[in-house]
Amino acid sequence: MSSKIAIFLISMLLLTGKTLAQNDNYLIEDSVIQVSAKDKVVWDLSFTFKTMNVFRGLLPSRAPAFSTLGGIKAGNFVLGFYGGASTNGGYTETDLILMYYRPRFNIRADWYYNFTEGITNIPTPSGFFDFNPEKTRGLLDFMAEVSLSKNFILKSSTFLFGRDRGVLPEDEEDGIELRRGDQRYSQYVKLSYLTKLNKAKLLVHAGYSYSWTNFSGPTFYADKAGFNDIGISITRNIIETSTVNIPFKASLTINPLTNNIYLVGTISVIELSKLN
Repeated sequence: MSSKIAIFLISMLLLTGKTLAQNDNYLIEDSVIQVSAKDKVVWDLSFTFKTMNVFRGLLPSRAPAFSTLGGIKAGNFVLGFYGGASTNGGYTETDLILMYYRPRFNIRADWYYNFTEGITNIPTPSGFFDFNPEKTRGLLDFMAEVSLSKNFILKSSTFLFGRDRGVLPEDEEDGIELRRGDQRYSQYVKLSYLTKLNKAKLLVHAGYSYSWTNFSGPTFYADKAGFNDIGISITRNIIETSTVNIPFKASLTINPLTNNIYLVGTISVIELSKLN
């Protein structure tokens, strides 16, 4: 196990070194917070409607969902919050976001808390700040993102703590999927290509996942390692003023591991307010 931890740490160093040379919550990428060198403190909010909620090739909500994202940026640090819910009440999520942001790279830690019934063997949510690994619904996600060039972006995500756990051996024998075994430390790596297309923004990406405890075994995303998130999206502002931007995004996501494909439409109201 110590060798795998060493590999993980080396991978993180290589990833962040390149730059010096969800529900996803695009707190900076979708310009929820407009960053400027003269801004000491900025804050912003957004409201989004999605035809369904897709997260790295998974489907937290088949029903249409609403979400709110807000954040405060002070210097290079960002504190953010995310809240999402489906129209049928089947999906509810609250996230806490802490980020260190630079123009070419950022690192962040997100605490995802899903109140949705049926996602674990815990029938009733035990609380947002419940950090007991045996019964929490939370997930701690450590992420690093780097701009390799003008068009290419590399992202790393590792679930360090929470309900990213395997099935206990005794439960597996009885066919009970309680997922309260050992932490799997699921790793997700995504390479994205971003470019402008007339007045629109085109984004193509491919995401691969594996477990640090078993490189070919089950992960949070699927029963085995592999490409779980391949997609393309086009974003264009349908309303653009000096105070409010309303972009529309059409996204196609393919999960080869589960043989699923999703087409999602998203409308957002961003940059509602700003304090310099």
